[in-house]
Amino acid sequence: MDYYTRHAEALFARYDSLPPEQVHRCWLDLLPHQAGLACDIGAGSGRDARWLAAQGWDVTAVEPNAALRTLAQASPTPTRGSVTWLDDSLPELQRLRALDIRFQLILISAVWMHLTPTQHARAMRIVSDLLAPGGLLVVTLRKGPDAEGRFHPISTDALIQHARDRALMLARECRDQADVTRGEVGWDCVVLCKEKGQPAR
Repeated sequence: MDYYTRHAEALFARYDSLPPEQVHRCWLDLLPHQAGLACDIGAGSGRDARWLAAQGWDVTAVEPNAALRTLAQASPTPTRGSVTWLDDSLPELQRLRALDIRFQLILISAVWMHLTPTQHARAMRIVSDLLAPGGLLVVTLRKGPDAEGRFHPISTDALIQHARDRALMLARECRDQADVTRGEVGWDCVVLCKEKGQPAR
């Protein structure tokens, strides 16, 4: 987390310079036309939260780093939807869970690799409980060098299996997507769906 505090302004500028439509091109056509409640977990600069709000979504933006969160909260928010900021983090998401909200869309972009492999199953259980019936869970996973030693090992296949263990259906997977600006970095994207009428487990 110290890395993000030390480099908050540079990271904020870099994140915000990337068009969300390009970053999330893999699953854009799956975004529901009817806006509802969304949650951006690990919201960083707020780029994606503001993008969703501009389309009418009411977004809960979860970001544990105070420096990034402060910069994000100072950015203009679209008037069509809303963005509410929350200091919380995976895997427990205690403050988010206390709100007792179920979301039609949950986005976890460039966050999963910050969790240890032993935390993945619990994180998926908690996140799946926050997903409304019929809702979408979108997870992007970073692949590539880690010069700062910030990340833990991740497996896209293991993520999909954790989701299946929670009775989430695989709606789409896009593997080995090129990063928008960095040739040495790639991404996998997994889109999961919770069936309507599915009870909490």
